[in-house]
Amino acid sequence: MIRPLPSLLLAWVLTSLWPIIGKAGTERFDPILFIQAGTALGLLALAPWLGRRRWEMILSRELRFSFFMMGFFATGMSSFIFITALRYTSPSNAAIMAQVEVLYSALLCAWLLKERITPAQGLASLMVLLGTGCIMVQDLTSLRWKGDLMILLSPWMFQVSHIYAKRLPADIDAVTITAGRLFYGVLTLVPLSLWALSRGPRWSWEPAALGILAAQALGQNCLNHLFWYGAIRRLELAKATAIILSYPALTVIFSWLLGRDSLGIVQLLGLGLTLGGAYWISWLTREKQLVQ
Repeated sequence: MIRPLPSLLLAWVLTSLWPIIGKAGTERFDPILFIQAGTALGLLALAPWLGRRRWEMILSRELRFSFFMMGFFATGMSSFIFITALRYTSPSNAAIMAQVEVLYSALLCAWLLKERITPAQGLASLMVLLGTGCIMVQDLTSLRWKGDLMILLSPWMFQVSHIYAKRLPADIDAVTITAGRLFYGVLTLVPLSLWALSRGPRWSWEPAALGILAAQALGQNCLNHLFWYGAIRRLELAKATAIILSYPALTVIFSWLLGRDSLGIVQLLGLGLTLGGAYWISWLTREKQLVQ
């Protein structure tokens, strides 16, 4: 078993590649079928390790609702929206805009846990909003704003998934959590996939396209989840989140090196503001947890 810190760093790298792989996938596949096939193949890759005991936990009356909510929101709906948005916007923009997830986290805590939003949290949130606002204003003259807006409206789904993941018993391993999330994600996407098939969707059998699909299935839906859940089960969640939050910087670098994005002043300003605000919120959350 990989130690928690190397596991987290591998998840960090894989997460930074997700927008780039997703963008390449939308150029060759219908977004719905790309997500569905990638999720199903990721689950299939785990099949050799899914014995009777793990399937019993995934299908058990006590746990299946939590697994379903994780699969529905994180693997099904939010991934579908994110990949669809990449048809319009760039990988770097997508990674930066997704940082609004920390705002949704703060708002959900204020609503569900009745936690008061402090002035410092308000300023940090304003930094994130200014950063994403820079990107949105720059993109108003192109179709990128449509993809940016779709991503802005979807990260709350990941937070809902995290809430249900925390409700799982502490002794459930990363393989079972990943498989449960993928299994119910596949079921969630069945109606959308049938609808896509009825419309004659785009699908490529070219080796390069299948390689991208394999990267989505094995890299993102299988290994990334395994590394992430394996890390946060043995590391403090606030510390793990602080590290993973920096992935947009790596996405921007990879996307630029691959010729997917050009680095402009506005984009770098947006990146700096969103990362700074996200880190500030993460630090404030950790300090609050330590006090409690």
